[in-house]
Amino acid sequence: MNNEERIKLCIIDDIRSVVDGLTAIDWHACGVELAGTSANGQDGLELVRRVKPELIITDIRMPIMDGLTMLHAIQELALSCKVILISGYTDFEYAKEAVQLGAFDFVVKPFTEEEILDAVLRAKEEIGRERERLLNVREMELKLRESMPLLRQEYMALLIQHRTRWEQAAKRWDFLKIDLNPRGLGVMLMEIDGFQEQADALSVHEVELIRFSVQNIAHETICGYTPCVVFRAMHNRFVAVLNDPAPVKAIQVAEALCHNIGRYTKFTVSVGVGGRAETIEGLPDSYRQAERALVYHLFTEGNGAIDYEEIPGANRQEPLTLDRKDELLLVLRSGRGDRAAGLLGEITESLHGMVPRPNPDYLLSLYDELAASVIRTFYELVPLSAIQPLVERYKSMRGASGLTLSGLEQLLLTLCREGTELVGRNTLSEGQAVIYKSLDYVKSQLDREITVTECAAHVHLSPSYYSSLFKKVTGVTLTQYVTGERINKAKQLLVGGMPVQEVAAAVGYEERRYFSDMFKKVTGMTPSEFRASYHPETPNP
Repeated sequence: MNNEERIKLCIIDDIRSVVDGLTAIDWHACGVELAGTSANGQDGLELVRRVKPELIITDIRMPIMDGLTMLHAIQELALSCKVILISGYTDFEYAKEAVQLGAFDFVVKPFTEEEILDAVLRAKEEIGRERERLLNVREMELKLRESMPLLRQEYMALLIQHRTRWEQAAKRWDFLKIDLNPRGLGVMLMEIDGFQEQADALSVHEVELIRFSVQNIAHETICGYTPCVVFRAMHNRFVAVLNDPAPVKAIQVAEALCHNIGRYTKFTVSVGVGGRAETIEGLPDSYRQAERALVYHLFTEGNGAIDYEEIPGANRQEPLTLDRKDELLLVLRSGRGDRAAGLLGEITESLHGMVPRPNPDYLLSLYDELAASVIRTFYELVPLSAIQPLVERYKSMRGASGLTLSGLEQLLLTLCREGTELVGRNTLSEGQAVIYKSLDYVKSQLDREITVTECAAHVHLSPSYYSSLFKKVTGVTLTQYVTGERINKAKQLLVGGMPVQEVAAAVGYEERRYFSDMFKKVTGMTPSEFRASYHPETPNP
């Protein structure tokens, strides 16, 4: 709406010639719609009630009801309209009183058309400004109403972090219309299990849809028991502030929450349940307790709830040592990946068997200390350019929230295995280095027949010496190695859906039957059987 929008005008005067003269003005050209006329104040008031004009031109002195009395009545109607009064010189005192009552202006008789138009256009401009201000206020009120859910969530996020007395919070609590009793509260902290790893492969839209779905299901589930406010805390975390759901327990509500999210989405959540806060002042305590309970999901695979009251209450952690750590580091230096994996398994198994379980944060610090020692060892043995990608990958995955104990142990195992492989490659003899260099060439020629002579020439060795050295370094003959690599490549192509005939050609076998026999000899299945195990719906070609 803007200042150029038309306004409605009513003319009220008992002198017919005045009414005729005013109605003869080209109001349409001025952006004004003449909505009606009347010959006295009483009829004029009824006209005003009926058409609700934005502007009225009326005489002060009229029979039955004069202009001042009518002005009083219009004020009682609480109509937003401007009044221009027509008065004689002798009515000056009346005109002053009318202006005090809120009349917009008055025009003295006799008046010209220009004087009336000037007053009307000024009134119209003021009406336009008022409309614009009113629209701005309404727009702000609408935005405020739309923002209320977010404002409530932001305020709750503040209350769980900073201790606040009710006297300080009461006004804002009421303004935000928070539908919670400020007494008997509690906090739940929810985390989507393994979300970061899965989210990396999704679009921003898909990630936001998942987060919205989880938050919405959480809100609906908890509201089925008790009033709550649910809001996002991190990329994969949500906080719920709720009233005591008695007669059921908060942990039961959390378990129902886990069930519903698992049922209606392809994700699961881990929930930490804080203790009861008697007033909002205790919300930070309940939040920290929920955080503490959530940490104990390190020992679970997720999709469950842990109550703060259920976790061990010891204030101190008894010292723990990793007895096989030094031996592990020595094995890593030798490049013996299998032995390193065995030692790491013994270390983790001993920690698993501890009763009571170690403090999760303390246990994580032990693993981080072990990982740091492993990484330092690799830095001493492997060129930075070779080891750094492995280290960065480990740090990135270690930093993912929601990592379980088994997931962390798998990360450590991968770090040790791949690191020892790099150690082995970087501490090879000259002869070993030559053979490993030739393997890259062999792998690039799997789609055709390749001879010992050809491979030996590639690394500038005689065929007999190359063949002997190859068996010494790899433990197999060149033919056995090529066959193994061809079968491995064939498996990848079959899983990808390539027809068996094309796979045979891609790995250097001209005859499908010979390829099938060789594949079954190595794997125990024909190529068609192997592919069907991955694509049961696809008919064998």
